[in-house]
Amino acid sequence: MAQMELNLDAFSNAKQQLKLNGLTLAGVVTIAGLSGVDGFSLSYDGRSQSFTDKDLELAIAAAMHTRFAIRIAPRAELLQLALSLPVKQVTFVADKLFDDYGADLETFIPQLKDAGKLISFRLDPDISLLKKAYRLGADLVELDVQHYSKNNSAAGQVEAQEQVALMARTAEKNGIGVAVNGGITYQNAMPLVSIDAVENVIVGRTILGRSIFVGLETAIRDFKAQVA
Repeated sequence: MAQMELNLDAFSNAKQQLKLNGLTLAGVVTIAGLSGVDGFSLSYDGRSQSFTDKDLELAIAAAMHTRFAIRIAPRAELLQLALSLPVKQVTFVADKLFDDYGADLETFIPQLKDAGKLISFRLDPDISLLKKAYRLGADLVELDVQHYSKNNSAAGQVEAQEQVALMARTAEKNGIGVAVNGGITYQNAMPLVSIDAVENVIVGRTILGRSIFVGLETAIRDFKAQVA
């Protein structure tokens, strides 16, 4: 059974855009952790005045011993931040990640591995990208499955699912863990979770949306029950 990772980006965006002063990421993390979430992730660019390094540190501290992944672009100042934080995983996210940041990644990754961090890359389901991740020493990959979740035809969904499965099996054979992310909902998660090589399912927006009606604890437990 795949583990459930709660991506906090939707909660962070809601807090900033709607000015929800009563909503804190540390509070979300605390409730989610008690509700059975297996891990957390959060994107951070260091450029928002309304969400600072301190806010990030508080969210990570609230996770306690639950796995926490920081999602960053390969920039020197973000590397130093990732090295200083008690996070288990660093996920690199950027357009044209390997083409534009290849040299930086070759420099940054050994430093992160020396500090005991796991390395992940967010990838489109493309075998050529998986090969590049492997050469750079990826411990995990996060597959963008929006081509599956946004496909309106049954045949198209099956084809997209098979593509994800091929990527996941290939990664697994090469010792790389696999997570899936991108438009995953209560309704479409099960076919992805049924892929044996998928270890981690990442959700955020769908949990936030349901939590408005039933509360965060119930939203999380309902999702975990759906994919169990």
